Amino acid sequence: MQLWLFITVNVCVAAFVGALTNHFAIKMLFHPRRALYILGRRVPFTPGLIPKRKDEIAAALGHVVADYLVTADGIREWLRGGAMQEAAAAKIRSWLLARAEEGLTAERLILKFTDRESWEAMRTKWAARGAGLAERWVERLWEEGGWKAKTIAELVPGWSEETAAGWAEDLSDWLAVSLREELLSIRGQRTLRNMIDGLLDRTGGWIGVLAGIFVDEDKAAAKLTEVLVEQLESGALREMMRTFIAKKLAEAGDWTLEQAAARLSGEENPLPWLKEQALRLLRLEERIGELEKTDVGELLIRHERAWGEALRAIVGAAFDLLDRRLETVVAAFKLPQLVQKQVEKFPVEQVERIMLSLSGREFRAITWLGALLGGIIGLVQSVFLQLVR
Repeated sequence: MQLWLFITVNVCVAAFVGALTNHFAIKMLFHPRRALYILGRRVPFTPGLIPKRKDEIAAALGHVVADYLVTADGIREWLRGGAMQEAAAAKIRSWLLARAEEGLTAERLILKFTDRESWEAMRTKWAARGAGLAERWVERLWEEGGWKAKTIAELVPGWSEETAAGWAEDLSDWLAVSLREELLSIRGQRTLRNMIDGLLDRTGGWIGVLAGIFVDEDKAAAKLTEVLVEQLESGALREMMRTFIAKKLAEAGDWTLEQAAARLSGEENPLPWLKEQALRLLRLEERIGELEKTDVGELLIRHERAWGEALRAIVGAAFDLLDRRLETVVAAFKLPQLVQKQVEKFPVEQVERIMLSLSGREFRAITWLGALLGGIIGLVQSVFLQLVR
């Protein structure tokens, strides 16, 4: 055989063997998927490396991710960046403004996330829960807080004899002015005429007959109005009213809250009446109904600056809370087990496709490198054989 043909054949055969060897080595990473048996004995190198070591690879990946990639320190550094907080606040703000439709009431907003029947049941439940809380709060203040034993003077801020005297004077002046205005009003004049007419009707005998003939009800009402107004404007009546009111205020100041509530309710134990008054004052069902009609969109647009600042503060507080609890949160996720479980469920075929799509060029380069090394080995071998001959 001619020398050039001998060398060419050796180089080509060695290059083919080198390329084929590397090609099969790459394929054996993923193939075969399962162990092969001949006459009950497992064929060596089956299954492939990745299918055989899949569980170990999954466990190792889990520890790598938890110990080196997704760590509490790394997440903390990411959270403490001001850009992240600003981005989160901006995202929430954009989401809220995008949904700030004109005429978007709270009820419409709620019904986007639930149906009306569920919302009605929830509203009734909230109202009942609020009523229960209000009743317990009143009872706690009344019994444990000792409010029932406190006097009116202790509960009213700034109560003193001088203050009560000032209130009595103001109240007497207000009563005098109010009574004067009421007497001079159309309704007041009508009431006076009705009173005079009733008095004349109740007067019997010949005196009643004479009074009905000679007494003019309008003139009598006008005269009575003049006398009453004169008395209301006099200092003596106002002083008498002031003295009376001051005396009653002094007496009321010594009442305990239990005594005052008992007088108002007419019951020996006024606690149930107080609970009823608290619920009547709160009107929870009515308040919830009013909130339902609130135009959320208009409020969001009108008070954008105010709630925008509050939103940034809330996001910052949430990030701070997460920062303080970060180790607990990360540990609760159980990242090693989570990653291991996901990798174990991941099909080997998909792993092969991903690896080939990412490293296909490198794998082909390895194949051609095997051919090159095989060709070099074939050339060296051919030269060596010729020298030996």
